[in-house]
Amino acid sequence: MFDTARRVLSYEMSVAEFIGLVILIAIPYGLIGVIWTLTHTSHLADMEGVDLVISFLGSIVCWPVLAFSDVCMT
Repeated sequence: MFDTARRVLSYEMSVAEFIGLVILIAIPYGLIGVIWTLTHTSHLADMEGVDLVISFLGSIVCWPVLAFSDVCMT
């Protein structure tokens, strides 16, 4: 177990590989966030302007927390 962890943690990545990994993780996360926000817009109804934009972007970024709280409140 520890040998496997040492081998994984000792792997060296270049900056380009790290950026690629971040992009590969960010694309599905962002798509799920957009879908979540577009299907749960009730809290955005009374907002306009900058407040609407900030709340929309915040919902995209925080979709896991919002999904968890939505499940726990039902």
